[in-house]
Amino acid sequence: MFLNSLSKKQKNLFMDLAIKAAEANGVVELAEKNMLKAYGMEMEISPFYSSDCETEMVLQEIKDVSTESELKIVLFEILGILISDEDFDDSEKEFLNRVRTSFDISQEKCDEMLKLLYDYSSVYQKIVAAVL
Repeated sequence: MFLNSLSKKQKNLFMDLAIKAAEANGVVELAEKNMLKAYGMEMEISPFYSSDCETEMVLQEIKDVSTESELKIVLFEILGILISDEDFDDSEKEFLNRVRTSFDISQEKCDEMLKLLYDYSSVYQKIVAAVL
């Protein structure tokens, strides 16, 4: 939704982090693969589906080259992939907490973003049902 505003370096780092988010619970579901593809398309880069980078290194690099607003964009989109398979389990919640704390984003802001994503998903599903 907001990823195209990131720099090329941030986009590649984001893809590394998104892959780590998809892998957080040990299973990369089809919905998560589809999100990775959609992220690549949105950012106008070739999507990739594996990363050899360490999560902590990616988090630090993103933080080093990003504004507070850009970090919120990254967190918001990471939330999107974590909930995309409709199974937001404990390992994914732990991953989210690592990202959130690394970016110095409050739990309240994160909860607000998560609620908005659920609201958006609900409205989108209603729109699809109305037109199909």
